[in-house]
Amino acid sequence: MFSFKKLSNAILIFFFCLATNTSSFSQVADSSQNITNISSMLDSLVTLNHVVRFNCLDANCFNASMANTGVVPYFSDDEYISRMAKISCPIPLSYNRYVKDFIDLYAFRRRALTQRVMGLSNLYFPMYEEILDKEGLPLEFKYLSIIESALNPVAVSRVGATGLWQFMYSTGIVYGLKVNSFTDDRRDPIKSTYAACKYFKDMYSIYGDWLLVIASYNCGAGNVNKAIKRSGGKKNFWEIMQYLPAETRSYVPAFIAVTYVMNYSREHNLYPITPAYSYFQVDTINVSKQVNFNVLASQIDLPLDVISFLNPIYKKNYIPDTEESYALRLPTNKIALYMAKEEQIIALSIPPPKPVMPIALKVVKPDTVSADSSLTVQQIDSTNAVAQTVEVVKTQYKFVDKKVVKTHIVRKNESVNSVAALYKMSVAELKRINRLKTNSLLKGQRLTVNTTVKTKVPVENSSATVKQKTISNISTAIATDTSVKDSSVYASIVDGKTDSIAVNTVNTNSASPVVTPKYVYHLVQPGDTLWNIAKKYNGVTIEMIKNINNLRSTELKVGTKLKVLVSG
Repeated sequence: MFSFKKLSNAILIFFFCLATNTSSFSQVADSSQNITNISSMLDSLVTLNHVVRFNCLDANCFNASMANTGVVPYFSDDEYISRMAKISCPIPLSYNRYVKDFIDLYAFRRRALTQRVMGLSNLYFPMYEEILDKEGLPLEFKYLSIIESALNPVAVSRVGATGLWQFMYSTGIVYGLKVNSFTDDRRDPIKSTYAACKYFKDMYSIYGDWLLVIASYNCGAGNVNKAIKRSGGKKNFWEIMQYLPAETRSYVPAFIAVTYVMNYSREHNLYPITPAYSYFQVDTINVSKQVNFNVLASQIDLPLDVISFLNPIYKKNYIPDTEESYALRLPTNKIALYMAKEEQIIALSIPPPKPVMPIALKVVKPDTVSADSSLTVQQIDSTNAVAQTVEVVKTQYKFVDKKVVKTHIVRKNESVNSVAALYKMSVAELKRINRLKTNSLLKGQRLTVNTTVKTKVPVENSSATVKQKTISNISTAIATDTSVKDSSVYASIVDGKTDSIAVNTVNTNSASPVVTPKYVYHLVQPGDTLWNIAKKYNGVTIEMIKNINNLRSTELKVGTKLKVLVSG
């Protein structure tokens, strides 16, 4: 006999199983996504290959009998549990399926990159251990930076966390890491390690549990506190794990897996691929003057990218000239050479003075100024300086729409309609350009879009008078050339554009021929002096070159461009 009660129970069981499977699939997807996020830091080491100059396998840890076979060993769960129990560590290390997933990542799927990380540990771990020991923290915290950055000092996460310890801007400021246009302390190995230690100690004073400290380093103390509250006040990571953000649920297992792999690397046939320099092959010098890394590279015969890698704190490839002293890290075999050439390096690092762009002038004799003109005739003062009224004329510009093609990276929850609306395109046009057959988009997908941008262009045959002012003592700029004093018109041609300014001159004699001076650029060659440069151009003096280019001395640097005023 058919029973509606049995049918309703069957339906309830079906939907319960469906919900359970959906939750399981969601957890698997989250786990896969989080493994992908962490492995992306390992992948960032690929871009460092040419910088770090990775050598062959480390001879100190090389086991030829296993490495030559190319064997990738696998072990049972019981073996993993037994080995973890033998690791002497104040941080509790547990083995479960979450930890196993990350052992597979570091020991199997990303073996080559793990060996690079092991090599880079020779550059950073001695410094980590010294600071962690000084601060009274477990030395195993050094493995945390492998998860954070894969020991890539210039790594930047998708949310902007930067450096070996992946500090966000706001957190870095709280812990004393300064960031400006030229330097970023988050990328300084020593400063960022001290800041991380301060954070570890602060969190341990709150939770008293190292795994919760590690969890808070990933998601923040606020999320850990919420998870503790939702769990009913429990303070064990594995008991509150389900209430933490998805990324943090993978973060702690990843730390345990890295700790295991680094302690049992030989058993997994993993051997360090060492970089060109280790911690004990690099030393530090205090620098209080500006140092250009391009100059430094040429003077001490060291590749620029290696200098940048050893000094990741400097964003612009030079040490700024400030009252604060900075640290410069160099290979120990280059220290003596740097000390011998320090003065020369600092001198060559000083940028040449920027040439002053003179105002384009049009000089008019007093007797040519009409009575209704807006210009006023001034008299020569007692110091023989020229006083004149100047009218500044500037070119007008307008903004026009210019069509450009751009690449759009699809963000979370974006659709074809929202992307098309963002760039003022039709959905049909967007799908046609990208050959889309459906309206569904994937996060991270690249789309080609057409859009318009505002472009500034000059208005042809137009100019606008923007200001009138009186300039005195202009004789230093133009009185050195006698042809200018006697001319009725003085036009300056700069970069193919002619702007003019009406000015009174000293000479009131009869009309003089029109002289059209112009500027040329002289590239300083070896052996050039201001004297022989002035001799090459008719009517040019040393003082004219110095005034136009704002030179304080007669010393010239090869390759400098000098602006020279020539007649004709």
